[in-house]
Amino acid sequence: MNVRNFRICFGLLGITLLAACADPNFGQSPGAMVSQQEKLAQLQSSIKDQPNNVAALKEFGALQAEMGEWSRAMGAYREALLIAPNDREAKIGFGEAQLGLGDFQGALDTGTSIGGTTLQVQQLRAGALAGLSRFDEARVILDALHQSHPRNLDARSNLALVMGLQRDPAAYGIARAAAFAPDAEFTHVRNMVLIGGMVQNEAGARSDAEQLGLAADEVGEILTIGRRARTQGMSAFGIVS
Repeated sequence: MNVRNFRICFGLLGITLLAACADPNFGQSPGAMVSQQEKLAQLQSSIKDQPNNVAALKEFGALQAEMGEWSRAMGAYREALLIAPNDREAKIGFGEAQLGLGDFQGALDTGTSIGGTTLQVQQLRAGALAGLSRFDEARVILDALHQSHPRNLDARSNLALVMGLQRDPAAYGIARAAAFAPDAEFTHVRNMVLIGGMVQNEAGARSDAEQLGLAADEVGEILTIGRRARTQGMSAFGIVS
């Protein structure tokens, strides 16, 4: 993992809002990656034949987002909105791509324009607020999501990240519980390690990450970024627009 390329990723877990990640293909089998590329090629062909196929454009955007290709995801959702400007899914996907590219104010504007209190919209807004270092506002939203969706690992992990950026030592316990859940993803484990660096619980993070199968060198690199985030905040993640 290249530390310079490490960043906070928004929207990678479907509707997750803050997920620390580096390589978007980490944990995927080569077969899964080939399958994604094949599906993208099929969708491209379908879109060429039917350029107004909103469903295909949205699926293409979602696949690109899963791969961390935020500019391409945004392009697909933008095209879908040209045809269906009120399509809620396309708007959310576009906003998540804005988050992935570091356009936090744009993402906040998009989330506000969508309106409503659904999980996706609220996570989009909270991610944008966190990106703007408006942590208190982001935490209010995430606290509410944690209460209304207690089994949503993304909401819990995201809440822990914001708490970590506020140097709240309680953040690690929340992140750890999410990381050890049976349906946890690698991003939840990485967030746990990142927060360990933020709240100065590096020994615990190393031990827990080892149990969860994260390589020691990657753990060390993530902890380095966590330490940096403790003093530098969001700028430590090197998000590029």
